[in-house]
Amino acid sequence: MPATILFILKALEGRGAERMVTTLASAYVKMGHSVHILCLENTQDMSLGAGIHYHVVPYDKVFFPQDLAPSSTQSADYRTVAQRIDNYVLSQIGTPDLILANIYKINWIMAYSQLPNIVNVLHTALSKQFQNQLSDAPIQTLKHLQMVYGAHPCSCVSEGARKDLLSLLGAVTQTTTIYNPCDMINIKTKAEQTRDIEQLGLIKNNYIIHVASFDTMKGHLDLLQAYSKTERKMPLVLVGKGKLEADSKQLARQLGISDCVRFLGFQSNPYPLIASAALMVLTSKFEGFGYVIVEAQALSVPVISTDCPFGPRELLPAKNLIPVDDIDGLAMLIDQVINDRAQYVVPLNQQLLPHHIAKQYLAFGTKLVR
Repeated sequence: MPATILFILKALEGRGAERMVTTLASAYVKMGHSVHILCLENTQDMSLGAGIHYHVVPYDKVFFPQDLAPSSTQSADYRTVAQRIDNYVLSQIGTPDLILANIYKINWIMAYSQLPNIVNVLHTALSKQFQNQLSDAPIQTLKHLQMVYGAHPCSCVSEGARKDLLSLLGAVTQTTTIYNPCDMINIKTKAEQTRDIEQLGLIKNNYIIHVASFDTMKGHLDLLQAYSKTERKMPLVLVGKGKLEADSKQLARQLGISDCVRFLGFQSNPYPLIASAALMVLTSKFEGFGYVIVEAQALSVPVISTDCPFGPRELLPAKNLIPVDDIDGLAMLIDQVINDRAQYVVPLNQQLLPHHIAKQYLAFGTKLVR
């Protein structure tokens, strides 16, 4: 029997969580379900597949402060937006059989929702995401997070992230681990789209690629320092945008490697660039999953990563991992891979294909309403 599936996001930005949502949404459409994506901002960096209904319920930019101790006025704002979402969903969509609330700010809002069948999807590890707040105001922060994540069942994108949740907050709700889906067919199709990499000064199978938003947790500065210590047989290509892009460019100049590093900005379709790379590198300080790892695996591209909490070690063997902050070790590993690429190709786990993951979410949601 067809189900009504609703995904809720802040916006359709081009990050891992949003890629997970669009991939899973397309899988549900193929399975014959009614699929809706609701956002609070009309920012759309990503295209949606046929059959996916797109909705925007604006929150009027009245809140989302960084403070984890919302005043009564701020709490009222959150409740107002949650009520606005509830009213819109019930009048325009009906009662969904499954609601997947993605990203912390959405989880916070939906803690006040009266809609049924809500599952919070955690894309990262809470102890890392809120490390500073937990240090500065531990009791206040824990109370707030227990409220947010105790409101609805939680699905975590890695077992490490789930254990982190339980360790931090206790058994405040039902939890499960469901990995992010990887649409191998779609990725390969997009990778085949024409892209003249030579115009970018690149040669097929002769560059290293890193795809991530320029954010502290993604480790761009560590990567640049490590790359400067390599033999630099191949250029380094950085795909993404973000607040630390200027700092990264400055560091590249300071290290004297600007002529070897290409900053290509955000790419709506990075797959031709990934497919033509000699090596994919992930240098995150922490991850919930590590989406680019499975994307590289889908394209049979060698991939290495920092052994950060919590996703990469569940996707890669030990030889493909290097400790976080080990700049010299990362440099050595990059050179090793460049000299023996075949040894670092890791096949994609077929259980990560979208229809498998889609069924797991439905099974978890069905179990909850019994």
